[in-house]
Amino acid sequence: MDLFDVEPGGRDGHGPDTGGGWSWCGVITVGVFVLLAVLISWVFGLMGRIL
Repeated sequence: MDLFDVEPGGRDGHGPDTGGGWSWCGVITVGVFVLLAVLISWVFGLMGRIL
């Protein structure tokens, strides 16, 4: 993944068989799930200290 690659075709020199790249949708989805897991862990830790 290249943060500064704004062309739809990607950078020159990569053939169609390279593969293995992450799309922005995949990166954002994984990031949201990680943040959700941290938030749930923090809430349950807070509840454990209160009760």
